[in-house]
Amino acid sequence: MRGRTRTSRGFTLVETLIAMAILAMIGALTYGTFAHALSSRDRAERITRHYHEIRQAMLRMSREISMAFLSSQRDCEDPRTRTLFATKRAGGGTRLDFTTFAHYKTRVDANESDQAELSYFVDRDPDDATQDVLMRREQARIDEEPDDGGSEEILARNVSELRFAFYNAHDDRWEDDWDSQGSDNRNTLPMFVRIELKSKDPTGNEEVFVTKTRVFLKKQIQLVGTGARVCVD
Repeated sequence: MRGRTRTSRGFTLVETLIAMAILAMIGALTYGTFAHALSSRDRAERITRHYHEIRQAMLRMSREISMAFLSSQRDCEDPRTRTLFATKRAGGGTRLDFTTFAHYKTRVDANESDQAELSYFVDRDPDDATQDVLMRREQARIDEEPDDGGSEEILARNVSELRFAFYNAHDDRWEDDWDSQGSDNRNTLPMFVRIELKSKDPTGNEEVFVTKTRVFLKKQIQLVGTGARVCVD
């Protein structure tokens, strides 16, 4: 009997090229899927950080404004001890300067109290002049310059406008400005403060965030029977 000889047959060049093309297509599709998933994750993280930052900024402003105060007990000849709650127009809407009981000590045995000057306003980002940010200024001690000094920090980025409205309980109306040293609202605080913040989300769309807070001490503090000196301006 004559035995059969087996011949082994490999892949042709065309088959190899086709297999490589299919493998490349599978790799490209897989890479595109992973790239899209990573891009979506990064976008979701940016959006989450943005809303978290705005939410924390609104909560902090609400809490610190609610603790605003005015006091009649001060050195009448020293303007550094004068308290205030006043607004003024700024490039990014309204700037608010006020005294509050919201100061936290960050150092043990610091010569500080819970009183402080605070300011909220919109300004250019110190690190990027093309972007506007929400700034917070704090001065641990009340001085004669209520809108200067202390330290500044960024509360929220990509903020284009900050506006306030103040509820005048005496006249039962909302006002766009307030000045505790002026003739209309002298030595008084609003009952409620409305905070409106305009910001752009990571996709470039402008959004408006609004909240309201109540001011607990509407009138200036007067310590009766303590011998403290009261100034009549």
